[in-house]
This record gives sequence, C-alpha cells and structure tokens, in this order.
Amino acid sequence: MKTPIKITAFLVVALASLPAVKAQRDSNVYNERVVVTSRYRPVVEETQKINVAPTITDTVATMPKSFTYDISTRRLTSLYEPSRIKAARIIGEPATRLYNNYIKLGFGNYLSPLAEVYFNSLRNDNKTYGIRATHSSSWGTIGKSDPEKPSADYYGQAPFSLTDITLFGKLITNKHHQLSADLGYQNDFNRYYGFSDSTLYSVMGLVRDSVKKPSYRASYNTLSANFGLKTLNTDVRALGYEANVNVTDLFASYNQNEFNINFDGNMHYGFIIAQKYKAIAYLHITYNGYINDFNPTELPFGADSALLALLPDQAPLAPLRSHTYLGLYKANPYIDFIFSGFQIHGGAVIMLDGYNHPGSGKVHIYPDATVSKSFFNDLINATLEAKGNMDANSWNHIRTINPYIAPNSPVRATSHYDLAAKVRLNLSKKIDLNLYGMYSNLNDDLSFRLDNRYHLNNVFTPIYDSLTRIKLGGSFVFLNDEMLRLEAKGNYYIYRNKKTQFIGDKQVELPLFYRPSFDAGVCAMVNYRDKVIGRLELQLLGRTPYSVATAADGADSTLYLPLRYGMNLEVEYRHNKALSFFLKADNLLFQRYFYWENYPSYRGLFLLGLTYTIPN
Repeated sequence: MKTPIKITAFLVVALASLPAVKAQRDSNVYNERVVVTSRYRPVVEETQKINVAPTITDTVATMPKSFTYDISTRRLTSLYEPSRIKAARIIGEPATRLYNNYIKLGFGNYLSPLAEVYFNSLRNDNKTYGIRATHSSSWGTIGKSDPEKPSADYYGQAPFSLTDITLFGKLITNKHHQLSADLGYQNDFNRYYGFSDSTLYSVMGLVRDSVKKPSYRASYNTLSANFGLKTLNTDVRALGYEANVNVTDLFASYNQNEFNINFDGNMHYGFIIAQKYKAIAYLHITYNGYINDFNPTELPFGADSALLALLPDQAPLAPLRSHTYLGLYKANPYIDFIFSGFQIHGGAVIMLDGYNHPGSGKVHIYPDATVSKSFFNDLINATLEAKGNMDANSWNHIRTINPYIAPNSPVRATSHYDLAAKVRLNLSKKIDLNLYGMYSNLNDDLSFRLDNRYHLNNVFTPIYDSLTRIKLGGSFVFLNDEMLRLEAKGNYYIYRNKKTQFIGDKQVELPLFYRPSFDAGVCAMVNYRDKVIGRLELQLLGRTPYSVATAADGADSTLYLPLRYGMNLEVEYRHNKALSFFLKADNLLFQRYFYWENYPSYRGLFLLGLTYTIPN
C-alpha cells in the first residue's frame, strides 16, 4: 500500500509544478516573488535633480511586453489572527515653486538687439493663460566701401528683424473638454540687399547714397487667431474628437495681401477586434482656403520699366492687379492596431485640389500606411512606410523659405508620394542609432531662380519642378546621464529631373537649383552640475547648384554655390534660479557664405546677454 501512495504523491507534485515549468520556458511571462521582512516606513529620500528635457517615446520604436499570469484558488486555514494596524500617512512634498515671468535681454555686433518677455499664470488645474513677446534683429553692413570707386564687395546695410507678440490661454471644463485660443501678431522685415556698389553703378549708373532704403524693403505683417476644442476622454469604446480653426491675415509691402482660413479636425473611436486586439479608428479632415489680393502702387527698386508701366498710376486698367481664391480639401481615414507584434497604421489620403486647379478641382488619392515591428527584445525596430500628401506653397509659406521673392510670386501646391524604410538600433540606454532611406516622387516641388525682370539680380521668383529624389541618411545619439549629449546626423540626396531637353541628338535633364547633394551636422551639449550649460554645433552643406551659364560656343554649364561650413556656440552660466548669463556665437569660422545667389552672409555674429526672473 505504501508504494501506490508514494506514486500518487509524486504525480500530484509533478502536476502542480507543470504551470511553473511552462512559465519558466515562456520568456514573456514574469515569475517573481517579493518578500517584505521589515516594517514599512513612508520616507521620501532626497535625490539629485534630473535635468533632462522630457521626451515622448516613439510608440513605433518600443513594444510593450506581454504580462500573463494564472491564479489558482486554494483554501488556507490558519489559527493565527493578526491584529489590525492603522493606515500609514504619507506627508507629501511641498509643491515646486513656480515663477510667472521670464525676461531675456542681449546685444551683439552688427547692431543686434535681442529681447524676450514671457508672462504666464501660475499652477491651476483648470486654466492657464499668458503672453509672450520676442524681438531679434541685426542692422549691420556687409563689406567695405571704397571712396575712390564703386566697390564689388560692399553690399550696404543687410538688416533682418523679427518681432512676435502672442496672447494664449487654455480652459478645461468638466474635466472632459479643453478649450484653447491664442491671438498673435508678427512682423518680419528685411531688404533686397543682394547687389554691390559696382553692380549698382554698372547697371543703373547710380551710387548707393542716391537710392532710398525704403524703395527696396520687404516687410511682412501677420495677424493670426487660433481656436481649439478637444475631448480629454480616452476610454475604449468612447468617441473622441478635436477641432481647430486658424485664421491668418498676411499684409505685406507692395500691397500684397493673403487671407487664409484653416480647419483641422479629427474624430477617433477605440474598439476591440476579435475580442483580443485593441484598435483605434480615425477620421482626419482639413480645409485650407486662400484669398490672394495684389494691387501694387510701387515695385522693388530695380524693376524693369515694362513692369513699372503697368502700375495703377501709369495704366488705368492696372494689369498687375490680381484676385484669386485657392483651396485644398483633405479627408484622411485610417486605423491603428497591433497584431502579432506588428504595429500597423493603414489608411488613405483623399485630396480635392482647388489650388493648382482653381474653380474645377481635381481629386488625388495617396497611400497612408506604416508597418513596424521590434526584434530581439527591442534591440532593433524596423519600419516600412508608404505615404503621400499635397502641401500648399502660399505666399506666406514661400517668404519664410526665401525672403527675397518678388511680389505676387506664382504659387503651386506640391504633390508627393514617399516610400521609406527605417531601422532603429537601441544599442544601450546611452546609444541610439537610426538609419533610413526614402524614395520620393514629387510634382511641383518648390525651388527658386533670379527674376530677370529686376535688373540688379537681387529678386527671386519661385519655380516648380517635377522630379524623383532618393534620400539616404542616419543619426547617432550618445547620452551620458545629464552631463554630456552627442548627436550626429547626415543625409545624401540623389535627384532626377523629369523635365528634359535635347542638345543636338542627346536628351539631357534640366538642372535642379538650390538642392544640395548632402548635409551633415555634429552637436555636443554639456551640462556641468546644472551651473554651466554649453552647446557646440558644426554644420556642413554640400555644393548647391543655383544657375546655368552659357559659353560663347553655346555650351551650358551649371554654376554652384561653394561648400558651406559653419560652427555655432551657446554657453549659459546660471548664477541662481533667477539670474543667468549667456553667450551666443554664430558662424564662428567667419565664412562669407552664400545661401542665395548674390546674398553674402555676416562673417560672425556674437550676442551677450542675461536672463532674469522677477521674484513674486
């Protein structure tokens, strides 16, 4: 009888251990036990401040581990009855002191003032509001004048100025909805300074002092208002929504005006697929409407006499006057879900193009798909993308890229299809490496060339190319706690123009302007005990084609802007929480580079200043 009892006991023990064996073999199941052997003491230890800016972890890059467990109910009889204990009381840390203002003042060479003022409300669960005002400018000259003859190196004063004032506020109602609004004004000022004294004299027979500076100014004023509403409910099987309305009015020199109204809204709903997989369905809708008006009474200095003859005071019919309405409409339905470790984003972008086809409109359909998966315990994350969209090149957008464009420049919307592959390597907590490649098919891609209707060769006009582009690049980040951060990135580009021409019996591609062959950058950031903070940045931009020269024999050759290299430095010394001092230096290598043809840069811009918070 003893033997069957032993066998039965052995089988019971073996069967009871099977779930544990299974759990040990499954790498996704955690089987840990924590034993507390001392009394609980609710103490919050002091620690060093973590001075690393918050980051949002890319959801495509990391996959959550699945945590499964099994509960077996078992009755346990005990004769011991423990005595009741009182609940522990934890005394919370005092709230961190907040400041409701911030002032930054500085001044540099080339007569370069800097001022920033911020004011915001203090801690509140339901509302926040404030104002921010910034100004930065420079009023220096480029080159040296020659009293004996017009200099080929003197470009006179080359100013830029940017002023921005914004009022903002947010309000949370019933803990479920957030209302937001902001009102802003921006002034962006510069001059068409891209001509030397010798150019001015040889082309127009004038000296610089005889030309009034306002006659070749470029000033852009923008008024904007934004209103937003969004739900804060993120529960599954709950409808969420967000809507934003933006109104922008651009009024610029030479009687240019562009009024833009934008609506951007989306709805989302979370649900379960096959009682197992979580998914969220979205519907994203946008509308962009542009009303352009141009009724000039003057044009930038150097305009062709044929253009000047068309101004309203010269011709009663005012042929230069224009009034157009352009619009872009987009619907983007898509769904996000996780299936067998794959993160999947699938949808489509449906565009109604009333921008390149005003009045009639044209429908475009683009893919919107992304598939991502992590391998080897998140060591490698791979992503494939197929996307497309249409982007409007409005007056307000073009002037932010090239501030020296001609008034009433032609506008087009860029259509693009993109195929991309990305690999992210999480080598350690300190090292992050990204590699990517992208193939793009672009129609009406924005570029620039000099406008031959302006004799001084200092005014640009937009051109729109159809091309394919291959982009290969990567980035590397090394983070040593909060003391040191190193970043390096670079891109290499291969372009192919769809437009060709015949030279003799040979068909050749037309050149593509202002598209460098590569760009690269290295940046090092140091934080020494939260007292001295520094940033050193190196930049490199490859040779950039900008024009075509025709030789005496009729042969064309492409002209290039030289290789651009630069070094920038920022250093801040924090005296205390309220006061700090900073040094900002741009173009430390003192290179006289040309980002646009005939527009040389400063040789080095240095700015000294301080920041101060008024105690309250």
